[in-house]
Amino acid sequence: MPTPRPPQPTRFAIQKARGKGWKTLEVGEELAHAKARFDRMVGINPRAYFRLIQLDYNADSGYEGMEFNWTLIELYDPTKGPGTGGRVRPAPKAAPAGKPDRKRKAVEPVALPLRVYLAVILIGTFAGALAYLHLAGGR
Repeated sequence: MPTPRPPQPTRFAIQKARGKGWKTLEVGEELAHAKARFDRMVGINPRAYFRLIQLDYNADSGYEGMEFNWTLIELYDPTKGPGTGGRVRPAPKAAPAGKPDRKRKAVEPVALPLRVYLAVILIGTFAGALAYLHLAGGR
């Protein structure tokens, strides 16, 4: 019979959005300290997305203390208006009301960096033409 694992304390993590994922910046065991550090990080970089999450040890995991269940405590969204300060509290979870409508999908418009693409193409074309003239013109 396997020996029972020792209980793990609840931890709190501060994460910053990186690309399509999140990078953990700091993990602590006190909520008050984690909230203070979260506020400081938001104050230092108010244009970034941050989240404060609670990490609960997953005793059913086969990874020997390396897997946690997490719960969102606070999310900082810099695109929210200045009245809310960008702070978003998680909404209470509602009971599912049947099957979701699969035909309707939330579509979020994304601006394409066309100026950057155009600049890269023009610079590449110019550099290629210069290289061609330099190498072919000397013979």
